[in-house]
This record gives sequence, C-alpha cells and structure tokens, in this order.
Amino acid sequence: MRAGNPRLCLHMVFCVVALAFTTQPLRAQNRIVPDSQAAQFVGQSVTVEGVVVQVSTSRRSNTTFLNFGARYPNHIFNAVIFRSAAAQFPNPQQWEGKRVRVTGTVRLYHGKPEIILETGVQLTTAPQ
Repeated sequence: MRAGNPRLCLHMVFCVVALAFTTQPLRAQNRIVPDSQAAQFVGQSVTVEGVVVQVSTSRRSNTTFLNFGARYPNHIFNAVIFRSAAAQFPNPQQWEGKRVRVTGTVRLYHGKPEIILETGVQLTTAPQ
C-alpha cells in the first residue's frame, strides 16, 4: 500500500483545527442565558432572555434603555440603544412587557450587566 501525501494530511489537519476555532464564537453566541445570570457572562457574546419591564429614553442623549427584571434603578440587566442605532429599532415601546432575547457582548456599566444594541437582528421576541 502506498503512503498518503504528507502535505495533504497536514493541510487537512490545519483545516479541521481552523474550522473548530472559527465556529467557537458562534456556539458561544448561541448560548441562551436568563437575564438574572447575565453578569456571569461579562466579556462574552451570549443571548440574554427575559421580560422587558420598562422602556425609557433619555431626553438629554436620546438613548433608549430596555430594563429587565425591574424598573430603573432596580433592574437586573438592560439593553441599550444609542441614538446612532435608533433607526434600527423603530417603536422600542413595543417591547415593554414582552419576553425577548438580546444577543451581543455583555459588559458592566455602573455595576449592572448590559448589551449594546446596534442592529435589529440583536433583539427578537422569545418563543413562548
């Protein structure tokens, strides 16, 4: 029997390893966590699910906040829509009282976990 091409084998191993590393962030991003556990995933890209208890917009900066768990300042998580992304989220009041999923990188702001929303695909209604 003839031995295989060592270059081809090395190339195949490289492709398998590269594929494993490129799909890793997608798997992490598809992880769904409850809003009460979002703080455990700071720095990670996840999907946070919960009920939007309050939607408010700052008059000064025109930033919209979707507060989860309780009204501000007792919320446990929030999603933030800056003025620059507002066109991606028409009528944000529609989300109040709804169970939604927010996808992105969790960060802390004043000790509370949040995800910045930049595109409409980051915010969806959660299945019932």
